[in-house]
Amino acid sequence: MELRTLKYFLAVAQEGNITNAAKRLHVTQPTLSRQLADLERELGRQLYTRNHGGVELTAHGAMLYSYAESIVDLAEKAELDIKLPAKTVSGSVHIAAGETKAMSLLARAMMHVREQYPEIDFQMYSGTTADLIDGLVRGQYDFLLECEVQPHVDMNVLELPDNDIWGVVMLKSDPLAQRKAIHPENVAGRRTITSRQGTKVGPLHDWLGAYADEVDVVATYSLGMNAKWLIRNGFGIAFAYDELLVSSAGGGSDLVFVPLEPRMESKHGLVWRKTLPTRQAQVFLDAVRAEIERASQ
Repeated sequence: MELRTLKYFLAVAQEGNITNAAKRLHVTQPTLSRQLADLERELGRQLYTRNHGGVELTAHGAMLYSYAESIVDLAEKAELDIKLPAKTVSGSVHIAAGETKAMSLLARAMMHVREQYPEIDFQMYSGTTADLIDGLVRGQYDFLLECEVQPHVDMNVLELPDNDIWGVVMLKSDPLAQRKAIHPENVAGRRTITSRQGTKVGPLHDWLGAYADEVDVVATYSLGMNAKWLIRNGFGIAFAYDELLVSSAGGGSDLVFVPLEPRMESKHGLVWRKTLPTRQAQVFLDAVRAEIERASQ
């Protein structure tokens, strides 16, 4: 498969119409149709079907689309990096991240990078580790800020010094809001909202112990703001990190954070492939390590 052919295929899939894709690519419609037919013959699979509205990807076409998007993106990133002047460091650092206050350390590293290399910018992608890890493996991201960091035999892992404290977030009017700490029996039978990991496995399951099956999980979230609206509308109480939905310090919010007892903390880390693909990624990693060193002093 040629890179140009994959770009043609992506354009057709994105436009949903061969005529519009041909105009976008500045090629004739017969040329584009011929390239797509050659690609289908090469793969031995039908990649799309025609209909009155345009074209629609088949199951094999959708599979190729996900790979083609990553391949073209990586090729463009490589081309931009290689074309940089020898003494110039510029371009984008792609960071996938869960929601955690550990981002503060990365933000400080970003600021130091920008002071020294103003041509570097940062592209952020938010989600859970389950959502983002495949993109890291494929090379879509340079780094993953992993919440509840795990060992990765085929990846580099740098633990970050900031831990997150778990607790329950609820309306101020909730009876649990008056407690100094939340025990497992306090949430038994309550409608709860959890991160996508939920309460069936992982640290929350271990903390709940015998009460794990007595929690009524009514919703899960990957982005904290959505969980906040559910809580505010009385849909349930939520397990979350301190400062993710509301700070334990309060500050006039209509929501309250109460920590778990026994205390539960989560450690996070920066994960990247064995070889960093760009110079700007290495510059950022050096800045993160410098921030960790400063934090330890």
